[in-house]
Amino acid sequence: MTSRRAVTAGLGIAYVAASAIAPLILKTTRSDLDLYFWPSAETLVSGHSLLIYAGHVHGLYQNDNGPLGLVPLLPAVAVANVLGWAGSLAGRAALTGAVTSLVVLLLAYQTVRLVSSARGSLQWPVIVACTVLLAPALWIGVLDYGHVEQPVELCFALLAITLFLSTRNASTGVALGAAVLARTIAGFCVIPLLLIRLMTHRFRSAAMIALAGVITVGVVMAPFVLADEQAVTHSLLTYRPGLPIGGGSFWVLFRQASWAGLIRTGDVYIGAAVAIVLAALALRHDPAVASTCAGLAGLLTIAACCFPLFAKSVYPYYLVEPYVFSILWWLARPGSALNWRVTAPLLLTVDVFIVKAASTSPFSAGGATEGVLSSAVIAVAIAMVTIDLLRWPERSTQAADSRMDRLPERIPSTQDAT
Repeated sequence: MTSRRAVTAGLGIAYVAASAIAPLILKTTRSDLDLYFWPSAETLVSGHSLLIYAGHVHGLYQNDNGPLGLVPLLPAVAVANVLGWAGSLAGRAALTGAVTSLVVLLLAYQTVRLVSSARGSLQWPVIVACTVLLAPALWIGVLDYGHVEQPVELCFALLAITLFLSTRNASTGVALGAAVLARTIAGFCVIPLLLIRLMTHRFRSAAMIALAGVITVGVVMAPFVLADEQAVTHSLLTYRPGLPIGGGSFWVLFRQASWAGLIRTGDVYIGAAVAIVLAALALRHDPAVASTCAGLAGLLTIAACCFPLFAKSVYPYYLVEPYVFSILWWLARPGSALNWRVTAPLLLTVDVFIVKAASTSPFSAGGATEGVLSSAVIAVAIAMVTIDLLRWPERSTQAADSRMDRLPERIPSTQDAT
């Protein structure tokens, strides 16, 4: 046991070191980290904590996430200012990578705990952890695009799964609210959790989750709104409809259509509506699908996939959330992990590179082809998970039959014992 812990600690240190060294070698251009997140964190560190959205009001893109996602940047910014690295792309990216890697390690630990709890035991926890630690979507998202808020968001999302399965409704709402405060698109995670309670007629539990989440978001965001209402509203609510249709999605084929304005303003709402329909379909077929970690992760995978499928512009880091949830859907069930369900996270990993290629040439013929191909891959992953959840009663029946086969033909009664 001591040897195993030493090896685990050594691997963790190596991961932190690699996360710090990689930017020193590969970081050459500015990313969202440099354009939006680092300036916002500098504003926090300098003492103007409620004005983090003020610097981007007149830009095309904004820091459109809550303040909680900036937490990993605060120590990195403080150290960079002391060392004089704040103006160095590679230097501040290295500090950011080192700090963010600690959050990613926590995310991997949560994944291992959930899989181990669902399976009863876990023989190779390091391999399960590596499915998260070495995920191309995560590395590209943090290293290439600088989205340090995603590991924070996912840590709260996995915490919400744990609390939800323990029927701790208020705590689940707080965790979901914290996830939304880290990355606004975490709102897609709320959809299946609320639907589960509503479709099982547990309206009080659903109301408690929703109320706790709204209060959490409201309490944290209220000071920011009071201090700079225009910038906060523009960054978090109103700026997105003004963005053009970009690459990585099948919508690029219709960017010149007369009704393209509907896509620019309603892409997120279309994705949310489809997520609601698919989750409701699975739950109507068998509400017990949400009683296990694997089933719940499957519903979250479907909901998370609906965002990159219908978003008007898609980037590789959009696949991080679907990938992590699909890992849980695949691994959090008894039996061998060598089964067809591994195809879903593999497809999403392949799609990361398809989207990366599409984002480099969104308006060329090749970019349009890659955008359509990317959407098709995500649609296949959604179909696989949905069909699996719709077969849930069949697997439950098979498991029950297997247990019945091991029972004695006649259970002894009290009179027999006498």
